[in-house]
Amino acid sequence: MNSKKSLLATVGGLALLSGSVQAALIGSFDFATSSGWLADGTATTYNSQTNTSANCNSGALPGVNACGLTFSGAQELGPDGYTTVDWFSNGGAGPSGLDIASISDTLMTNGGWVNTGEITHRNYVLPSPATTLRDLNLLSSFQIVSPFVSAPAFGNFGIQFTETTNTNPCPAPNPLGSVCDDFFEISGLPAPLSFTIDGYTYNIEFRLFGGVGFIVADNTLYTRESATNNLFVQARVTATQVPEPATLGILGLGLLLLNRRKLIK
Repeated sequence: MNSKKSLLATVGGLALLSGSVQAALIGSFDFATSSGWLADGTATTYNSQTNTSANCNSGALPGVNACGLTFSGAQELGPDGYTTVDWFSNGGAGPSGLDIASISDTLMTNGGWVNTGEITHRNYVLPSPATTLRDLNLLSSFQIVSPFVSAPAFGNFGIQFTETTNTNPCPAPNPLGSVCDDFFEISGLPAPLSFTIDGYTYNIEFRLFGGVGFIVADNTLYTRESATNNLFVQARVTATQVPEPATLGILGLGLLLLNRRKLIK
């Protein structure tokens, strides 16, 4: 019995010693982001008078893209990415539109969600008929800048916008209770990023979080009518310790020795 206890203590001590040489957990990561609505010819608009969609040409202004969208603001990701897009309203209030603000901040390991970008929807009541946004792509990049500098990870996710009739009765579910809630359908949210450093695997996840005037329901985003509404792209980082091969070998050897002693007895 004493020899068995001694063997267990020896194996456990060696395992602890092996684990102790692993580098410390990285406690935080500073990051930077860039984003832009794409005026590269992939957007479309919808005309409620003719019940038709128009495919946009490449270009920032309606006279060039021929679909009624106006792109403006800093071009953070090349010549086709803009921070603001507006759509005309056939003489109505507005213009309605979308703004994107890129955010640089710090992720705390195994901490909470942190904003990496803010989308603002300026949602005005439009007359009928009207020309509105239908499809649009958002290009974004995420980069760790400390404690090391990573290559930027790029994501391109699409949105499809539906402008409601703005008259009661509103189509269900209308969760925000305005007259009437508009909504976006999204696709292509950035996939998680995973990397291993000194015995720890780090996983960075992304999600959408509804602020004032937005509700996120899976891939559908509801937005209040006649209001300025805010949606956030968020990230968090979690870490899991990966056992060192030496530790696994020591533990395996210990189990084999214990099993051998049982067989001898």
